[in-house]
Amino acid sequence: MKTTIETGHLPLDGYVKASLSDGGGNCVLVRRRTGEQAVFIRDSKYLRDPHNRPEVEPVIEMPSAAWAGFQSTVLEGAPTSPDSGQPTLEEVGDGGVILRGTDGTRLAFTAEEWSAFRAGLARGEFEPRPIAA
Repeated sequence: MKTTIETGHLPLDGYVKASLSDGGGNCVLVRRRTGEQAVFIRDSKYLRDPHNRPEVEPVIEMPSAAWAGFQSTVLEGAPTSPDSGQPTLEEVGDGGVILRGTDGTRLAFTAEEWSAFRAGLARGEFEPRPIAA
């Protein structure tokens, strides 16, 4: 499957969440596939609202090469490199995080969602997955 970089369309499948994510569907979703040029991040809450339209769902896309820097930012507080293509993080007062893509796409996660994501990231749960044949 080609990525958005190549096709202009966001992939709809292949997203995973951290094993510690809330069973109620409040989680950070990541699609990271072996050999693809991009990584995609979504918020599971968006599609649960019947008023939201799937075709305009906010999805953050970053180059696969930016993942290691993003991981360092999330887990170690490393600064975001302005030219890396990785999203920026803004911590909010309640412990949540606003994730902002380089194109301005904005996703807001609660403290619980972000904590589960960070734990999954530290455990290696978002390693690239093979593309299904």
